[in-house]
Amino acid sequence: MGSELTSVRAILGINPISGHDRLPPASRFKPAVATPHSHAASIVHDGFRQSEQQAAGPRHEHPLLSFLQVIPAESARDAGALGYLAKFLVQTTLPHREHPGTQYVRQDGNLTLRISDVGGTGLPYGSYPRLILIWMTTEAILTANRELELGPSLSRFMAQLGLQATGGHWGTIPRFRNQMQRLVGAAISTRWAQDDSGQDQCSGENLLLADRFHLWWTPQRLLSEAPAKSTVTLSVNFFEQLVAAPVPLDLRAVRALKRSPLALDLYAWATRRVSYLSRPTLISWESFRRSFGAGYSDTPQGRSCFRSKAIEAFRRVVVVYPQLKIESHENGLLLRPSGPHIPKVLR
Repeated sequence: MGSELTSVRAILGINPISGHDRLPPASRFKPAVATPHSHAASIVHDGFRQSEQQAAGPRHEHPLLSFLQVIPAESARDAGALGYLAKFLVQTTLPHREHPGTQYVRQDGNLTLRISDVGGTGLPYGSYPRLILIWMTTEAILTANRELELGPSLSRFMAQLGLQATGGHWGTIPRFRNQMQRLVGAAISTRWAQDDSGQDQCSGENLLLADRFHLWWTPQRLLSEAPAKSTVTLSVNFFEQLVAAPVPLDLRAVRALKRSPLALDLYAWATRRVSYLSRPTLISWESFRRSFGAGYSDTPQGRSCFRSKAIEAFRRVVVVYPQLKIESHENGLLLRPSGPHIPKVLR
């Protein structure tokens, strides 16, 4: 089994994708580089400077170099690589690593986010559920239907991401299956608390991801035809949230960042944030850690570790999104008005 397409067939019992459904080969591009007089650390320039210092020979290729071949000059729309992620999923991210217990809680000011395991399979975490949510959002928009069929469309999506299939206990096949089960068994609850003129106010929303699901897979062998149709029926509230002002993404960028949950989060966040940014904005490291670093301890060591991880993730993001203007400062990240990664279509 040589591709994730094969693993999706193994999981869902579906036919392979024809060559017409695959992405065209990518071409090389050069990311923007900061001016040498800048006092701030340009994330791209700093990343490649470090790569040059660390390179010991032609066999020690910096992993960032592989990203240079991902995004061709052709637009995402023209390449058939346009995907979407719901706006609220950009603001409320999943755990990056396996989280113990049945609840994952984040607090940022007056907002409290709680993801609960109501299906008894564990909380979703890592890259796979993020990729599945991008597929769900994209499919919900394209079909305008709450019932999503995990057949050719999901297979085509996974093929676009170029994932590799491996078997065994730690392979991608059982991990994909496990994260799909965790995701459809999750619920998201948000609460806003506010003290207004001496009166306590509280509002919120509870979202169950799926009303029903039927998942077929045969992890040990491939089937030429699906024995039954695999479907996920999204809840009404969750479906409405998916299709309400979704954030457009380039699936070629998602493919490049697929191994890093943090990089996927930051790419989606940056894409949405610059869409309405009108002036340079400094975002403090503490604010950023509250939003994206819930798995890091609130200690000097934990804050320093998150900062290093966030800078490394942004180095990857800026390579696949070269229009993004962002700089690392001592007190935070400076985000400047930037060209959109997915240009708006003039009607």
